[in-house]
Amino acid sequence: MKKLFSFSNRSFFGTVSLFLLFLTGCNKQASQPTPRPPGNEFLTTVELVLHNTANPADAPIAIWRQLDPTGAAPPDTSKAVLNLKANSTYAGQMILLDETKSPVDTVSIVIRERQNYHLEFFQPTPISPSNLIISNTSTDIPVADGTVTSATGPYLNLVVTRTDYDTNVPPMQVGLDDNFVTGAASTGWLRVVQRHQPNVKNGTYDPGSADFDVNYRVNIQ
Repeated sequence: MKKLFSFSNRSFFGTVSLFLLFLTGCNKQASQPTPRPPGNEFLTTVELVLHNTANPADAPIAIWRQLDPTGAAPPDTSKAVLNLKANSTYAGQMILLDETKSPVDTVSIVIRERQNYHLEFFQPTPISPSNLIISNTSTDIPVADGTVTSATGPYLNLVVTRTDYDTNVPPMQVGLDDNFVTGAASTGWLRVVQRHQPNVKNGTYDPGSADFDVNYRVNIQ
């Protein structure tokens, strides 16, 4: 009688081997890829909103705006000016916007949600070398990252300190909420940088990259 199916020994054992390999593969646990760190935040506008703690009517706002997402056009710095009273303390808040969206997207809400890997830096200039403090709680930016010190002055008499903290253990500063303390009348610039530091935030400037790096004219009178 003619056989309907015929296997050679070689084909039989080859089939069994493939079947066992298939079963072994099915029993392996799926690999767990490391999540990619979130990319830099896109925004067009950085607002500094301040209130004099001794005079609520004194509420300066400075706005830096770049509506060209390519960066080819120059930013609008016509309102990037802080006019402050001498020897005063201001409670400050940073508001970040993406004005290319309709309605406008308040990016600072997202930054608060992602506060564990963001850190704000505020660098007044001109500044004396002796007053430049680099630590994991200072808002100053190292000389190697662009801060120019002056041995003779005159100096911008402004000190900025962060007042908000993230949920890292132990907590680290963020900088969306701050105190601006002025001294004697002076003029200069305030460089503001938001560092994007997923998984590497340690309180210092260098880890990560910059979401923005902007400058404001400061007049203390």
